[in-house]
Amino acid sequence: MSNYLDQIEEQLAELTERGAHRRLRARRPAFGGSGGPRPPRRRSSEVFAVVAGVAVAAVVVAIIVLNVGNSPRHATPAASRSETATATTTATSTHTSATVPGKPTGPVSLPIPGNFHPQSFTAISELTWWVLGAAPCSFVGLQPPCGAILRTTDGGRSFIALEAPRASLAGRLSTSGYSQIRFADLRDGFAYGPNLYATHDGGATWHPVDVGGDVSDLAISDGEVYAIVSPPPGSAGQLMRSPVGQDQWSTVTAAGRVSGGLWALGHEVLAQSASGPGYGADLLVSDDGGASFGSVPAPSPGLPCDFQSQSPPLIWAHCATGTESGVWYSSDFGKNFASVHGSGAPPLPNSAVFAAASNTTAVVGYNQLYRTGDAGTTWTPVGPSGIVQWAYLGFTDATHGVALGYVGSVASGNERLYYTTDGGQTYHLVPFQ
Repeated sequence: MSNYLDQIEEQLAELTERGAHRRLRARRPAFGGSGGPRPPRRRSSEVFAVVAGVAVAAVVVAIIVLNVGNSPRHATPAASRSETATATTTATSTHTSATVPGKPTGPVSLPIPGNFHPQSFTAISELTWWVLGAAPCSFVGLQPPCGAILRTTDGGRSFIALEAPRASLAGRLSTSGYSQIRFADLRDGFAYGPNLYATHDGGATWHPVDVGGDVSDLAISDGEVYAIVSPPPGSAGQLMRSPVGQDQWSTVTAAGRVSGGLWALGHEVLAQSASGPGYGADLLVSDDGGASFGSVPAPSPGLPCDFQSQSPPLIWAHCATGTESGVWYSSDFGKNFASVHGSGAPPLPNSAVFAAASNTTAVVGYNQLYRTGDAGTTWTPVGPSGIVQWAYLGFTDATHGVALGYVGSVASGNERLYYTTDGGQTYHLVPFQ
């Protein structure tokens, strides 16, 4: 019964968020300056509407409690998919979480660490984000820095701090700990790079997950989480997956040896092969959730790429070329790529970052951001000044996205989060306190 009520709670939270989303879109102002997105305060009529909505939700829950004993149980989408999967897999790890009497079953709000600086970002909607950053270690035996996780459900207007994995925050050369964060929904999240940690209670608790190697990349789609796992030195990387709500990881054998370039949306999955030198010359393409893969030439053979799409078969690719990075575009789900690093953007280093907002709009940059609205034919400078290096770009939809950049010098204490509500035309600083 507790699981059923948890599902109802999630549904009510989602409905509340959708309502807030609609209200916010209806009255979203144009934000300016460096204060970040700050919509006006709710009017009294809106407050009354929210209170009434809470009352109705309470009545609904009461009715459900009275009738749950006579209601049929239904399999979750994740369970249905795992029972009918056709790919040949090998199970490697299983974890079942248990409810401890007297222990909170949801995330507990913690004080936001002073001088918080972001390192990794994830979102499940334009309003609900999580941000990972450095914080002092509060557990004996951990090597600082440790991680802190902040969550917002109102598009960055306010944040709360959640529990983080009890492990050190990993740097570029670290062999343990974690450096990145991803959430699938309000309950299921993953911290990784190089180790893997999971939560299935919204961040109230985290536990390590053994997948037999280091996790270098992770993507979530259609109730599944995919990861590129590098076993001990000398072994090829492999693509693994698990239902998001369970730690039942298995090898996606149809992919063979993989190296990077992981991307997933719906049943579409992309990864670069590990055949040949470097990252291999081939791009592995699946349209059935990893049950089978085809092989097509990669845009920049033997070098790493970042693939993104908002609506396949249109695929963007940002790849290293040896001395500079380039942008490519495919209209046939990766079978053919054409260079679209058009006029207006200067040559960029391999370490430049990239994000696609739509089939025609994307942003790329290193210490200056450049935006295209015509599928790469022309690029225009955008973004705030004073950034010495951009570390991350991402979009949650065609208009909302974020950028992580270093101010002054490349140091963890100088990283800042910026938010866009107009498809990357302007970015605004997001304060955390």
